[in-house]
Amino acid sequence: MKGIENGKLSFKNYTILLNKYINTDWREINFQNRIVLPMLENIFIDKSEIEIVDVSTQYKNRESDSHTRQYYANNYTPDLLLVKNWLYYNKKISNNDYLAVVEVKSPKLDPLNKTKKHTEEEVQSYLDIGRSVILTDCLKWVFYGFSDMPRSFKFYDRGFKLYDRENDWGKDLEEYFGSDEFKRKSDIWDELISYITDTISLKLKSV
Repeated sequence: MKGIENGKLSFKNYTILLNKYINTDWREINFQNRIVLPMLENIFIDKSEIEIVDVSTQYKNRESDSHTRQYYANNYTPDLLLVKNWLYYNKKISNNDYLAVVEVKSPKLDPLNKTKKHTEEEVQSYLDIGRSVILTDCLKWVFYGFSDMPRSFKFYDRGFKLYDRENDWGKDLEEYFGSDEFKRKSDIWDELISYITDTISLKLKSV
């Protein structure tokens, strides 16, 4: 993955990737497969039994004798799975082997600093089938079902506007990325990586 240094993705390079796709191609799929998926793979690079799987196109019509969605999807389909010893022929995989589902949003098209009913319904639908949920637009990460209350990490402070119809969104954000305020968010980055590592490792031990 681009941006990996000494086997790790640094906050600086995460920011570079985020800024790149916000300003050049802000489709959700880029944040999903160019940032979040390889980031998670890098976190668990030493745990070969954990797979990060793209299931974003496993719609209801993909049900078959080989594959079932019942353990990770219902009316909605998540983008990624964190799962133990993945096989597409997943009817042999235990329900408990599904460690979490991941729902990714574009920070430009669907930012998490704005509450949307559709997103809330997605998250609730995954919780209803017993899945823990990671929701992110790469600027904010929210974790549901890992503890009694949701846990969130965000790389901006209250009052920061991600999108303003009267201004150049990308330019404003790029200035923020270069600010001292944003650089101080590296502590939050470290906390985020530790939280993901610890909570998923704990789930893995309980399987």
